[in-house]
This record gives sequence, structure tokens and C-alpha cells, in this order.
Amino acid sequence: MAQDDYLEERRRRFTEVVDAYYARIYNLFCHIVTDTHLAADLTQDTFVKAYEAFGRFRGEASVYTWLYRIAINEYRSYLRRLRREQEFVSRSLDEPVETDGESLFTQLPDPSPSALQMLEKEELIQRVRQAVQSLPPRYRAFAVLRDLEGMTYEQIAEVTGLPLDTVKTRISRARALLRRKLEPYYRG
Repeated sequence: MAQDDYLEERRRRFTEVVDAYYARIYNLFCHIVTDTHLAADLTQDTFVKAYEAFGRFRGEASVYTWLYRIAINEYRSYLRRLRREQEFVSRSLDEPVETDGESLFTQLPDPSPSALQMLEKEELIQRVRQAVQSLPPRYRAFAVLRDLEGMTYEQIAEVTGLPLDTVKTRISRARALLRRKLEPYYRG
């Protein structure tokens, strides 16, 4: 009976974690991979791994940081699987990338009621989205975590398991690449 109570309490606490962080982890993956179905799969895999490890979570980091670390590890695993698959499948570099057409930033409130402002805003979002997606994977996650998710450098270092100086370098390089890619747009 005590084992049943323990399991029930664990399940209840984990449900609270899912309720509190599911949307944030899903949005993180949407920013990184653009495919909402893939983002949902990665989110689900993240929470399955988190549930399996929940009994070993010692509380040394915040739940938020712990989940992001699991999510980043899932993303790295996904990239490794993708690379292995691409070794066997030859693809043309000219082949268009398929997206579902949904904006990553559809959750942002639209403060401008005019059609022109909405059109300009949509164009900017698409350009930023394309610029972020065109970043090499080793920089993309850092740009998303820092500039879209608002994590601190220290949190990103904890999540990724990389030294703080490496995190700062990758964020700096990601921003420089984004600046270069977006310069023609904002300079007119």
C-alpha cells in the first residue's frame, strides 16, 4: 500500500511539472525545428525521459533547467539520428525544405491593427524565422535558448553541459550570423 501511495504521489507531482512546462518545451522545439509534428514528438520524448528520471531528480537544479537539459539532449539525439539517416539517403541541396506554413511566432500578440503593419510584421517574422533556421545546428539552439526563450548564460551552460565561455562564444557567433543574414532586410 505504501508503494502505491509513493507512485501516486510521484505521478501527481510529475503531472504538475507537465502542466507547468509542456508549452515552454514545445515552443522551444518549435523554434528549433520548425516542424510542429516533430516538435510535438520531441516534446513527448522529453517528458517520457523526464518521467523515467523523475525519481532520480535531486533538485540540485530547478525543474525548469533540468527539463531544458533533457530537451537539449533530445534535440542532440535527434540530430545524430538525422545525420545517420542522411548518410544513407542522398538528397539534393536544391530540394526545398517543407514546412507546415505555420509561423513560429504565432503566439506573439499583434499590437498593430493596420493591415500594412501586420504585413510588415509577418514579413519580418518570416525573415527572422528563416535566418534562425538557416543557422548551423550547433548555434541554432543557443540563439533560441537565449534570445527567444530568455534563458541566462548560466542556465544555458547548465542545460547544455558546456562551459560558460563556450556558451557565450556560440551565442555571439549565432548573433553575428543572424545580423549578417538580416542586414539586407533592415538596411532596406
